[in-house]
Amino acid sequence: MFGNYSNKRLSEAESKILCKNPDDYTWYCVYVSHVFRDQRLFEVREDIELPQDEDDDGVVLIFEGGDIVYFKTLDGDVTEDVVKSVMDVCSYLEKKFNRSITAYVVCPFDCEIKVEDIEGDGQMTFVFSLLRNDDGEEIIDRLESKLKNNEKFTIPDSIDHMLLPYGGFKDKKVFQEKFMRYMNLVEEKGR
Repeated sequence: MFGNYSNKRLSEAESKILCKNPDDYTWYCVYVSHVFRDQRLFEVREDIELPQDEDDDGVVLIFEGGDIVYFKTLDGDVTEDVVKSVMDVCSYLEKKFNRSITAYVVCPFDCEIKVEDIEGDGQMTFVFSLLRNDDGEEIIDRLESKLKNNEKFTIPDSIDHMLLPYGGFKDKKVFQEKFMRYMNLVEEKGR
């Protein structure tokens, strides 16, 4: 697919260990198709400057047929500030493109929704979504074993790896410890 995008989502080491050396477009495809169940083709437009904080990771996706989506990931809860920030970007995009805007926001497994009532103008749809599984620890064990045994990752392994930061867990502390150890191994093996 065409478009302007950079490799910020997958490190070089990650890309090396994953099946077919994916780039960030593949990362976006995995999230859009698995988290939001949207199978349409799109282009990533990181060249469109957005009114968001510098450390915000939101980007514009333009789908076949011209639908415009603001895509971003969250590291914490859905708060009124988060919703207002997403709304500000969507309002900007609505004015820029003169069409309705959808926001796809990936939320962590254990996030809470802390929003009472937010009102806004315009044609915007917000989709806050998360993965409802609790097998993160088992996925890490399986992928870590493959790395230690120098086995090649399959496409499903690569998808599991990409979704892992937003996947579920049974015990957050155990998951975080295993995840850090696993990512250190990824960086080591991907050199």
